[in-house]
Amino acid sequence: MTKTTVRVGQVGAGFIGQMHSLAFNNAGFSQRQPSIAANLVALADRSVEAREAAASRYGWSATYGDWTDVLKQDLGLFINAGPNDLHFDPTIGAAQAGIPVFCEKPLASSAGVAHELWKAVAATGVEHRCAFMHRFIPAVQYARELIASGELGEIRHFRSRFLMDMVGPDGEITWRFDRGRSGAGAIGDLGSHHIDLARFLVGEVTEVSALTQTWTVDPSNRITDVNDDSFIAIGRLANGATASFEASRVAAAHALSGEFEIDGTKGSISWKMERLNELVIRRPGGGPSTQMVTRSGDPLEGFWLPGGVQGSHPVGWNECFAHQAHDMLALAAGTSTGSVAATFEDGYRVAEIVDTIEEAAHERKMLPVVFKS
Repeated sequence: MTKTTVRVGQVGAGFIGQMHSLAFNNAGFSQRQPSIAANLVALADRSVEAREAAASRYGWSATYGDWTDVLKQDLGLFINAGPNDLHFDPTIGAAQAGIPVFCEKPLASSAGVAHELWKAVAATGVEHRCAFMHRFIPAVQYARELIASGELGEIRHFRSRFLMDMVGPDGEITWRFDRGRSGAGAIGDLGSHHIDLARFLVGEVTEVSALTQTWTVDPSNRITDVNDDSFIAIGRLANGATASFEASRVAAAHALSGEFEIDGTKGSISWKMERLNELVIRRPGGGPSTQMVTRSGDPLEGFWLPGGVQGSHPVGWNECFAHQAHDMLALAAGTSTGSVAATFEDGYRVAEIVDTIEEAAHERKMLPVVFKS
């Protein structure tokens, strides 16, 4: 059986860079046809220790301290897994070299920069995708099918929470807390995931109001402009549904908690990250019913192994990242059919919503979300 191989270069060997290194390797084991795999050609990171450890663990052929050296290689795909302030130049450089690009979220540290990045990359004509991975969770895709089929009726409400503890044991904090490097904090880092989910599942966000809070102080005094630790926002979607978003990165008892709930006139659905493979369905006059999504006929059935041969086993976080990686490899190879991945336009639109949430919190009023074309 012939397998197409895509030569991959990447910037970033931190946590998310390691996650993509693992996922793009694993994507090659998919049963999806035509068969496709990643050849991890070149990795760049300023930390010698980080890039060498990633190369040893995941099989990167060469490592560099400068992203420009990655773009000198013969590549079929470029992954930007660097900090937010490193998304712009490397990604545009890759696109202008004719290389399809896959960039982490948030797409940029502000909507203005995200818009410029989207337009510059789109002008080259290469495939471009923004890493809103939740779209590749089978339960999320099943939720989308239920909504699109009309089974839940007219959607009235979307609500979500995303809670984490991102402060180190001695109070140390990373670049994600630095407004100058990352832009928004909890809104952009965590809230953006669920903002994209609202758009993916129900519809565009049209207006928002919000409250933000910052408690964190850098004990080393290196970061002097700490961004938001927590936010709560309410909004309206294009179909008239209400929406609520809450996220915190200083919820000490939450290692990683995420959930959303959607209410329609005929039924409701809810999902929790800790129960990744389940969708809870409620209908008028009845109690909640838990549906295991990994079953015969699930949206990603047979991706890894023949469906139903040995039952329907649950999938995990790593597998969902590999679903996304396989999709990006197929796009780069020109063999994709019907991708649901977020584009750079989606990345820009989420950034515009994030900026409007920040502005609404500052002005203490409901504001419309105004998108640039």
